[in-house]
Amino acid sequence: MQGRRTATLSLLLLGLGRAAWGQSPGAAGAAPAPAPGPEASARSAEAPQSPTEDLFARKCGSCHTVGKGKRVGPDLKDVHKRRSRAWLEGFVRTPSGMLDSDPDARNLLTEFGGVRMPDLGLTPEETKGLVDLLVRCSTEPCNLAGRFTPATAATPQDVARGRALFTGTQPLKSGGAPCLSCHVVRGQTGAVPGGLLGKDLTHVFARIGDEGLDAALANPAYPLMNRVFKDHPLDPAEVFALRAFLYRANLGSEPAAEDALSLGLFAGLGAAGVLLGLNAAWARRLTGVRKPLTERKG
Repeated sequence: MQGRRTATLSLLLLGLGRAAWGQSPGAAGAAPAPAPGPEASARSAEAPQSPTEDLFARKCGSCHTVGKGKRVGPDLKDVHKRRSRAWLEGFVRTPSGMLDSDPDARNLLTEFGGVRMPDLGLTPEETKGLVDLLVRCSTEPCNLAGRFTPATAATPQDVARGRALFTGTQPLKSGGAPCLSCHVVRGQTGAVPGGLLGKDLTHVFARIGDEGLDAALANPAYPLMNRVFKDHPLDPAEVFALRAFLYRANLGSEPAAEDALSLGLFAGLGAAGVLLGLNAAWARRLTGVRKPLTERKG
């Protein structure tokens, strides 16, 4: 349901380097800035997002953070110290071209498992604004998530609704396909745990985090998922319920259901049944042709 995996700077600002996850900014010898108190932190968390912060949350947040560790792609804190301005703007604007031609981009594509960042359809102004944002948010707090309710606050009813949405027993409001069509969550969805087209989502909560999962569901950056949900977006309540379900699945606190069956198995059995039916129909057809010929000879 997959880069979850659009909500990203995406599957790859991959290119933006392997060093300095969580490296503190600032000149050498400078006195450390005092830590903000709880009231300042609360004000920062509730502050409205700027248009560019909102753009980052929608296009980039499912795969990247700025100072909170890597997700699908790297943490972008201090990325301007690792790459030139021209390189960053070129990569953010049209990653596909650089991934095919730029040696650094190709090396980093290999480093991050071959996951390609898709072109996001950004204007030159949006591209410049996002790079400016990365520079600014490397040295000062930014609101890149907005008002956010963590999955840990979910009730059992939220988890149950998320499971129903995942399996399709409760349809999505926009008419989108259920997650079960492409993904599996082991031991959480009964006798038919899911499809094999997308990644196993049993531990996706641990892989990309609560905020990353929220962004990936709300504005998927993964190319296939983006095409599927472009005209059938999830609403915020559905996103929260699915996060609650996947959070619970990651904990593994629910009893494992039978995992032996899958959509692949059912598809195979169905195909075998169709072939047997066609074979029987063909046999009857030949009998119907031969019988009159035999009677004429007699």
